[in-house]
Amino acid sequence: RGQRMIFGKWMARMAGFSRRCIGHMWVIGVLGLQSSCGWFEPPTIVITAEEFRFIPTRIEWSPDSSLRLLIRNQGRERHVFHSPELFGPDSGVTWHQPKVRLQEANAIVLEPGQSIELSFTLSPGLYPFRCWIKGHTGMEGTIIVKELSSK
Repeated sequence: RGQRMIFGKWMARMAGFSRRCIGHMWVIGVLGLQSSCGWFEPPTIVITAEEFRFIPTRIEWSPDSSLRLLIRNQGRERHVFHSPELFGPDSGVTWHQPKVRLQEANAIVLEPGQSIELSFTLSPGLYPFRCWIKGHTGMEGTIIVKELSSK
């Protein structure tokens, strides 16, 4: 009876171990399949506009993957996301929903509670952004796309 109890505990422990291993192998397999099939999307960076700042004010990125931004206005006032460098003629922007109202070719107007999601393929460099509405001085930030190191 004592031997049976030990064997039973061992079997129960092994069954739990194998369920965990199979679960981990399944997750690893799905992640591998996603990346090999192009299902993997880059993480979304959220930029929040509120009175009177952007959060975060500095984003560092590498040029080997596209930059996906979710820009949301969580303030009580209208804000503008203005960046001639990001929205220039060679920007390669992809809109993930219908375009919001553009004040000009390189500025997105966001009403309170509104958000927009878009992606960019960027070359190394500095991409400043700001809100140019009168009284919103200091509402600015920078996206820095760094060169890939050769190491």
